[in-house]
Amino acid sequence: MKAQKYSKEGKLISEIELPSALFESKLSIASIYEAIKAENANMRSGNHATKTRSEVRGGGKKPWAQKGTGRARQGSIRAPHWVGGGTVHGPQKRDYSYKVSSKLKHRAVLSILNKKAQASAVKVIEDLDLKEYSTKSFHSLFNNMNLRNTGVIGFLVQGESDFVKKSVRNIPTVKYINSKRISCRDILYNRNLVITEAALNEMLTQYGAQK
Repeated sequence: MKAQKYSKEGKLISEIELPSALFESKLSIASIYEAIKAENANMRSGNHATKTRSEVRGGGKKPWAQKGTGRARQGSIRAPHWVGGGTVHGPQKRDYSYKVSSKLKHRAVLSILNKKAQASAVKVIEDLDLKEYSTKSFHSLFNNMNLRNTGVIGFLVQGESDFVKKSVRNIPTVKYINSKRISCRDILYNRNLVITEAALNEMLTQYGAQK
């Protein structure tokens, strides 16, 4: 599969052949589904909770005598059937996270890259050599690449680049992605995936041998 290659200024240079080890693997929709489901579950806070009758404040004293009042016997005003009482079988704090195998994660990443390449949504750009923080330069870059107002852009770079990360964080349509910590959500949920040459080589090393 082919993709357009751009200069660090955003000018179109040529059309290049994408590495077949990354972009021509067998497509597995099931792997994508499982990987995304796991990442969504791992993002859940799970801090929802209700109080049982033992946790509600008050209710230590018996409301009235067991016999002789003519009323139904009661042991506590914090019983579930009382207003302000505890909740029965209510939600409790829990951990929703779970792990998927590294083999499934690799297969999902390769499948997503395959889908992006098939949709001509992959762009390759020369490595950026930033010496300062500049959001304006990235506005110009994506404008030269004709990607402005086209939806979310996944910008995949090698490792942690502080200059790049802080320069694009004020652009709501740009998602910074570290090639060493790829999330399936990040590379899937975007309209265009822009990959630097260094990041492409890093991915080839990390995922190229996996099928």
